[in-house]
Amino acid sequence: LSKGINAGQGLGIEIIATFQLVLCVLATTDRRRNDVSGSAPLAIGLSVALGHLLAIDYTGCGINPARSFGSALIANNFENHWIFWVGPIIGGASAALIYDFILAPRTSDLTDRIKVWTSGQVEEYDLEGDDMNSRVEMKPK
Repeated sequence: LSKGINAGQGLGIEIIATFQLVLCVLATTDRRRNDVSGSAPLAIGLSVALGHLLAIDYTGCGINPARSFGSALIANNFENHWIFWVGPIIGGASAALIYDFILAPRTSDLTDRIKVWTSGQVEEYDLEGDDMNSRVEMKPK
């Protein structure tokens, strides 16, 4: 952390930097979206550049625990290293939850969205067959 930046401020900076990167990755690579045009790798690269431009003066812009661990290992400096693990985990998880449940939910039914937390992915199915007693084949949409 830079001089004048305490652990709480550093944690907040890492959360925000990781949040914006993960949100960009999710939004540009979501196959359900047909309104995305242009280059996803370029958008993600610009998001990484934005994160670094805003956070590098304060925390060194970890946004990746593996990158932070390598630097700390080489420098043998693990002071406040927890920030560079906890910040990206909170920021990435927050971005994923906000994207999947608020910005681009897979379904509008709240109970189905809650089921994702408890039992994993909930898929929508087309049921083929009119007779309820006949065998029904289920295919993902």
